[in-house]
Amino acid sequence: MESFGIVKAKKNNKIFVEFTRESACGESCESCSAKCAESEKELFEFPNTLSADVGDVVKIKTRDRSILSYKFIVYGIPLILFMFTITLSYYLMSKMFMKNIELMSLIMGIISLFISYLIIKGIDHKFQKTNKGDIFLEKM
Repeated sequence: MESFGIVKAKKNNKIFVEFTRESACGESCESCSAKCAESEKELFEFPNTLSADVGDVVKIKTRDRSILSYKFIVYGIPLILFMFTITLSYYLMSKMFMKNIELMSLIMGIISLFISYLIIKGIDHKFQKTNKGDIFLEKM
């Protein structure tokens, strides 16, 4: 996956690159009410390893495998933990003949989403330290 951006600012050996986010469908559809074709600009911070100046065009490349693994972590872990927690808590509470099993299972599932947030935050912190080679910048 690759995208082009423009260096908008430079500060303390870091550059701030503005990228235009592409729409999810890739098509412009006037009749669609979702407005997914609207492109938005986003600003990202990178170390200035390219000696880039303000106004330079840079290309960012990422490995597809890394993108897929990040998506699984962000979407898969909370979903799996949520479903597992609701199922397990419902099963255990039904064996103990508790009241309001459904509500209590839902509350346990919501708590599991908070726990998954903490897990993802820890994984993200670990990836920031170890996976420096997943994002490549090139000066154009």
